[in-house]
Amino acid sequence: MRLLLLSGVFTVLLAAGSVQRKGQLPKELKEVSGWVFVNDTTLIAHNDGGNESILYVLNLNGSIRHQTKLSGITNIDFEDIATDGKTYLYLGDFGNNNNDRTDLVIYKLNIQEVLTKESVTTKAIKFSYTEQKTFPAAEKERYYDAEAMAFYNDSIWIYTKCRAVPFDGKCMIYGLPTTPGTYKVKRKTYLKIGKRNWLFDSVTAADIYKKELHLLTYSKILIYTLGDDGKGTFKTQISINPVTQKEALAVKKNGKIYVTDERQKIIGGGTIFVVTKKKKKK
Repeated sequence: MRLLLLSGVFTVLLAAGSVQRKGQLPKELKEVSGWVFVNDTTLIAHNDGGNESILYVLNLNGSIRHQTKLSGITNIDFEDIATDGKTYLYLGDFGNNNNDRTDLVIYKLNIQEVLTKESVTTKAIKFSYTEQKTFPAAEKERYYDAEAMAFYNDSIWIYTKCRAVPFDGKCMIYGLPTTPGTYKVKRKTYLKIGKRNWLFDSVTAADIYKKELHLLTYSKILIYTLGDDGKGTFKTQISINPVTQKEALAVKKNGKIYVTDERQKIIGGGTIFVVTKKKKKK
């Protein structure tokens, strides 16, 4: 690994790609936990649970262009946001640190309304996990917290964050329809992210681009060639230093990956990282 400092831009050169710091988010997004591209110049982002139910329309440098209030919605634990690439956004209120929630929901919103209106209404996709029998789940079975979601093949895919004790790094995968309603979802499959600990091997965000699944942890991006089951085959890994509370990942149409982290008093944060994957040699 080599570190270069060029014109104030911090770049880490890695075998799989490069990571550059490209700016800072405004104070309104101090606890950013999800964002998504809706076009080449626009990201839509939200804060973590306990903050206001607001979506922020951002320029690529992180500046706020517009914001909209979600009417009648409480931000219990907003964790990720996805788009179908056409008409709708899907906002996941499914953070479940203690594995005891019975009110998990994904909100469906119209993209153009979010881009232009001061307040918007939502439709609810409510769900529960078929495998969960107790609330909270037993410590060794705590796979029902989720911070990552993506849209693929006309479905919503949820990738869970491991909170099992002892930690085993399993990321459970669930699929949901996009039609508002109430569902019991059954586990499709799972990925083994790693067995180090939650800091390095818990999934905090997801996006899918050209049949590649991108999963984020506090320290790295994992990329998989995607299968129809939402799982995929491991392709590569890109480390992002330092280790911070990275909870938002979005892939632009040119393949560049935008990542950001929450602000912390001691270690800072709110940084916009732009990751460029290394091109294959022909």
